[in-house]
Amino acid sequence: MSDRDYLPLSTTLVKTLTDKLYEKRKTAALEIEKMVREFMTVQNYEQIERICKILSEYFVLSQNGNFRRGGLIGIAALAIACGKEAQRFKAYLVPPVLQCFLDNDPKVRYYACESLYNIAKVLRTVTLSYFNEIFDSLSKLVCDLEPTVKSGAELCDRLLKDIVIETCSQFEVIAFIPLLRERIYVRNAFTRQFIVSWVSLLTSVPEFDMVQYLPEIMDGLFHILGDPNPEIRKSCEILFSEFLTILKNSQVQPDMFEDMTRILIQNCQASDELIQYTALHWLREFLNMSKCHQVLLPHSAGLLSAVLPSKEINSILRQLIKNESSKRSENNATQNLPDLTITKMVEVLKTQIQSGASPSRIIALGWVHHLFECLQEQMVAHIDVLFPTLFRVLSDPTDEAVLLVLQVFALISTSNRANTDRNYNDYFTKFIIVLMDLFRTDRGLLEARGSFIIRQLCMLLSPEDIYKTLSETLANEPDTNFAAIMVKILSSILLTSTELHDLRVKLKNLQTTESADLFVCLYKTWCHNPIALVALCFLSQNYDHACKLVQLFADIEVTVDFLIEIDKLVQLLESPIFTYLRLALLDVENNQTLIRALCGLLMLLPGKTDAFHVLRRRLECVPNFIDKFTSLDKRVANLSMNAKVNETTNDPRKNINFDELQQYYLAIQNKHVDSKKQRYRYAPTSDGL
Repeated sequence: MSDRDYLPLSTTLVKTLTDKLYEKRKTAALEIEKMVREFMTVQNYEQIERICKILSEYFVLSQNGNFRRGGLIGIAALAIACGKEAQRFKAYLVPPVLQCFLDNDPKVRYYACESLYNIAKVLRTVTLSYFNEIFDSLSKLVCDLEPTVKSGAELCDRLLKDIVIETCSQFEVIAFIPLLRERIYVRNAFTRQFIVSWVSLLTSVPEFDMVQYLPEIMDGLFHILGDPNPEIRKSCEILFSEFLTILKNSQVQPDMFEDMTRILIQNCQASDELIQYTALHWLREFLNMSKCHQVLLPHSAGLLSAVLPSKEINSILRQLIKNESSKRSENNATQNLPDLTITKMVEVLKTQIQSGASPSRIIALGWVHHLFECLQEQMVAHIDVLFPTLFRVLSDPTDEAVLLVLQVFALISTSNRANTDRNYNDYFTKFIIVLMDLFRTDRGLLEARGSFIIRQLCMLLSPEDIYKTLSETLANEPDTNFAAIMVKILSSILLTSTELHDLRVKLKNLQTTESADLFVCLYKTWCHNPIALVALCFLSQNYDHACKLVQLFADIEVTVDFLIEIDKLVQLLESPIFTYLRLALLDVENNQTLIRALCGLLMLLPGKTDAFHVLRRRLECVPNFIDKFTSLDKRVANLSMNAKVNETTNDPRKNINFDELQQYYLAIQNKHVDSKKQRYRYAPTSDGL
């Protein structure tokens, strides 16, 4: 360029302004300031604009570093000289300086910060028209590797914040949010601190109403909350707390809560503990706000997956669904908890039950139980989906998980009964059948948990129905060995568990046709285990038949396991449950078959066992045998008298065909013999041919 192109700047001034030494450049800047003041005095704005154009286009945007440095200090001096009228030339002042923020020369970047600071001090409110551009540039300079540049950017940042606070009515937050939403995901720690400070500042000014923009920046703030720098985490944590406080006391549109809930659900599953805690804390507060309930209910599935580990929030959410269930009962509508939401909740719970850790699995099972309690009609559609998953939990090592599954099955069994005459629906029978299949295939589960599961079922449902259905299921069991084991377990529970006291009383007295039918039903299944069958006859006071069964033991292979079962039966006969049987031994005349049955068991036991001595001592306490007390004629008379009494009284026992039952017993025992032969039969291999 020729010297004339720089006019009104003299050649000497241009040379001084582009000198390498800062002091000379500063002197030239002061001269420009003086010149511009003179033009301002005469209002020669045309010349001032020309100087602006020269400094911005030929100096600040020059390829020469010295020109850029001189131009930056010169343009700042011009702005200072113009004072309030500087806004006339803002297009020549701010944009060129901002371009130098990205200069490769750190000194140029520093002088750009210095220049912008001086220009902004003069322009004040006018600077806000370039706010986004300035913010974007400063967000990059605050992480500059050059300390002087970083300090210069921080200086500009403080001034810009002061201007925003002073002229908050003129600051357009809505225009700033898109840029903030973009820059908030930057990973640099200094930039994150810079962004948090700005969001915090804007939040502190009520006029800006930053809460309404929270859904747009919340996810980014959670990213910042996960920063490894403790100071940044603390600053962001405080910011979240401020937002929550404002949110509680402000009128917010429901759709905002919906958007934020999605973000919170996502961050509840973060690996960072602070992020997870903050998200859970917010969800808990949302659930405590009544104005959020209608918005949150459709997101129950997502909430469930997010808050499953939190007992407190789970409790709140359960109460919310319970309240919704009550409204449904009153209004016959579920607008806020549609079927699709319940389906998603079931999928979440199913996943947690299948693959979650033990605590999460237990909470998920508790949720399934709660949903069946509160939303039974809607949950019926999901029974088939949950059935296989729940059954697998029966193998869980924790009693709590198994108990919860059984409680769920109890609710399922009593839901939506098609036939009101029945206590349970078809799922009850299906459950018993599948349970037997599970025990058959998993003998380890049967041994470890079989008794516990059946006892708990008897506490949750009717023991009579449980035993009757189990008996009917086992009656046609092809695996005789499995059937014998099951009967052994069922007999032990029947004779020892407090939960089955009423059932024992019913079987003991057999006062109704219903109780007699129950005895026959159990008898046919108990045939798979001879000792258990004798115990059932003792329990029901059918001593004559018990005596016949003991006599039939002469045809059975007496094994060690068989003797062990007799041993256990002898111990049971000494328990309080069989007090009435021991007292019956005093009535020698009418209970001779009972005595003979016990003597038969005694004859089967080895003479050196404890059970042998226990039973022998018990029989020694019985008065002398009937033969020494009464004559044969008297015994016959007593039998005839008892027969007449039975004919005149409506005794359900007389309807039991014991001869037929005995034949059934023999048939079952023959099956056991055949099955045993099949198990031990030698099967030649191809190698032996």
